[in-house]
Amino acid sequence: MTVKTFGEKQIFNFRIMNIVAGKMAFAKLGIIAAITALVAVLELSGDSLRASASAFGPSPSHTDAPMENNCTSCHSDSAVNSGSGELVISGVPGTYTAGQQIAVTVRLSQSDAVIYGFQMTAVDGLGQGSGIFTIPTENPSRMQILTNHFGGPTLQDRQYVEHTVDGLSNGQFGFNSWTFTWTAPAQTAGKVDFYLAGNAGNSDGGMNGDYIYTTTASSLPAAAGVTVSGRVFTSSGLALRNARVILTDQNNLQRFATTSSFGVYSFTGVQTGSYTLSAQSKRYRFSPKLLSVASDLANQDFTGLE
Repeated sequence: MTVKTFGEKQIFNFRIMNIVAGKMAFAKLGIIAAITALVAVLELSGDSLRASASAFGPSPSHTDAPMENNCTSCHSDSAVNSGSGELVISGVPGTYTAGQQIAVTVRLSQSDAVIYGFQMTAVDGLGQGSGIFTIPTENPSRMQILTNHFGGPTLQDRQYVEHTVDGLSNGQFGFNSWTFTWTAPAQTAGKVDFYLAGNAGNSDGGMNGDYIYTTTASSLPAAAGVTVSGRVFTSSGLALRNARVILTDQNNLQRFATTSSFGVYSFTGVQTGSYTLSAQSKRYRFSPKLLSVASDLANQDFTGLE
């Protein structure tokens, strides 16, 4: 039997090959470990990254309006409006006129929240965006305006107003608020519904532990206005000049008119509704009238009582 022996050169080459193979294996293990660690980091931080993105303002269409979701599509561990806080819209009038500029305030409160966000849109009865939102000039800006298209080619874009990363806090505890302007459409578009969603967050960078709130408000187009008119007389039936006539609405808001030399007074642009009409004079007393205004009312006369 022949026994092969290795020379020194062969032994040296064999050792070199083993060393190279070992280094290559170690390098592969290092690459695998690095990839594994990267995947783990991405998996662990996925929710945090998404939460950070929404801190700059949510994507459009999360106001709970028709064909929309709300913020629970991401922050889903609590039901809508299940927290201890409150989301309020103020400033939206019961009626609006074409082109009217209206200051709207959104206020979100929750005692244990750290940061707060919101998104609002306004739509008409057909689901189309209605009116225009504008935000105040601030540096940095606490709000931003976005648009999104809904419902195929037949619907117009909806506009959204929402917070920015600089609008997450107002420097106070327990609440945050934002004020902006809604300009009514140039031509009245029937009833306008305002849809609003808010997020009271714990600022942990994740999707859990936050509370989502939704609310709505509505505004109807104001009627063109009607006229209420009449005359004021003395107890003997003579025209009474410079008498004061007062028209008071259901909210106790008053309008005033003064009679002419013929005792005539007139109120124009009166909106439909219920009113109290009264007259005042230094010499006479007058019985007030309860009016239900639906169209022009003439001959609403007063005669002085002794």
